[in-house]
Amino acid sequence: TKAFPMPGSTTVRLFIALGVGSPLSDAIAAMRGSLAGVRWVDPATCHVTLRFLGEVSGRDRLEDIDMALSAIRAPAVLLRPEAPGVFQQDGGQQTLWIGVERNAPLLHLHRKVDTALRRSAGLAIERRRFVPHITIGAIAVPAPDRLAPWLARWSALPLPPVEVRRLTLFRSLRGFDEPVYESLAEYDLAG
Repeated sequence: TKAFPMPGSTTVRLFIALGVGSPLSDAIAAMRGSLAGVRWVDPATCHVTLRFLGEVSGRDRLEDIDMALSAIRAPAVLLRPEAPGVFQQDGGQQTLWIGVERNAPLLHLHRKVDTALRRSAGLAIERRRFVPHITIGAIAVPAPDRLAPWLARWSALPLPPVEVRRLTLFRSLRGFDEPVYESLAEYDLAG
């Protein structure tokens, strides 16, 4: 477990996620450039978000979140990638993603995170359905004639699963071209 630092700002934008390591991040890196018009995510920052916290203010609140996450006891999770897909966003932009199997250990960890944050940090339960996925890019101007064949091609190619042994509390910063994610703390899962 990494020591929990206090960010310089009193308000931080946070989320809790499972980082995606090799060999899956390498397979995602191989997709870069395979579809025109996509602003690709850096494979080193790929993750599965378990809970988006949004803007969080105050040292006490950050410490409550840290304590809640430190108390979670759950087994390591095997992330099994599924077919890629697209989320439609306001303004016509689309988010390109890879689905992740909703298996029992992943769903168990998601519930544990939600329960710990509710009990120890006083955060409300997440009401949206948990759709595990890895965001890999954004498409500003969708081109259905190119997107459909791309989705079909990559759906047919299996991606490697990856075991994740730690939960990470990330700070999201606005970067020049894309968001920048800073790991604030890591919490070990059982092997």
